Amino acid sequence: MINIISSCTSSKKHPSSNLLELTNIDEHHSIEDACELWIENIFRNESPRYKASLLYKGGVWKATLDIKEILNTKHTTDLYIASAGYGLIASDKEISSYDCTFSSGDNNSISKFNNYLDTPSNIIWWDKINTFSSNSFPINSYFFIILPHDYLYASQNFIKKIIHKYDKKVFIFTANQKPTPSFMDKNIIKFDSRFNSFQTGVMITMLQRAVLWLSNDIVVENIPLIHKDLQNHIDIKLAQYKNFTMPVREQLSEQKIYEKIRLMILYNNISSATQGLKHYRQLGFACEQKRFGRLFKEVKSELG
Repeated sequence: MINIISSCTSSKKHPSSNLLELTNIDEHHSIEDACELWIENIFRNESPRYKASLLYKGGVWKATLDIKEILNTKHTTDLYIASAGYGLIASDKEISSYDCTFSSGDNNSISKFNNYLDTPSNIIWWDKINTFSSNSFPINSYFFIILPHDYLYASQNFIKKIIHKYDKKVFIFTANQKPTPSFMDKNIIKFDSRFNSFQTGVMITMLQRAVLWLSNDIVVENIPLIHKDLQNHIDIKLAQYKNFTMPVREQLSEQKIYEKIRLMILYNNISSATQGLKHYRQLGFACEQKRFGRLFKEVKSELG
């Protein structure tokens, strides 16, 4: 069987309670104390619970579910979610909505807390928050690990245990140039930006889209689950294309973004943040999706 380990997403179908928004824990706490408070909040929280697979939304999550569906036609496949809020969870586990992330530059990022230890904050947090045992998987398991760099780095001690036990049955997919811990080297399956030359899409979803493409070929072409065979299949495909270059977009201040949104609502009849961000990027400007969505909501509220 195949166990997919993919990350949670910041986009969720239901709002989180104040208890489960990391921004409400004072940033002056140490990383260890903040984690203890967060764990207490999880137990104190009484907000509704939802099956994890039905809580997340967005392009990354849809591609993740599609990967599971395709692989499941050939191999029994389970999906697990690496969550900054809960640790590793099975996709059918019921959890409350939350806002907590390993990604930096967010009010709900664990990077805001003080760290007086030698171990990086993300690793400290994951090792404390995760209660899922690496011994819980069936002995005949294969692993497709599809994590952004921040989550891959945070959960490395857990992944190290999986590699130690399952060795060549662990496949860690990457699509960027950021370094990974050396013990992962023999388990890495690499994509790069050339993938977007034959399957266009936003860069934030590229890793999931790439693994989705590969999963379909695994099923259709009966590619064996062997690192060399999978990497060769990828390399042959990528070699047909030149490096993909992302267009350079201008970054604007929040006030200027606010003004652009106001104009597109009033004069372009744009009614949703998704439409607005697409239009905004077509104009040659860059903005992170969550930030744009927040500003779009503020402008719509102001305009009534």
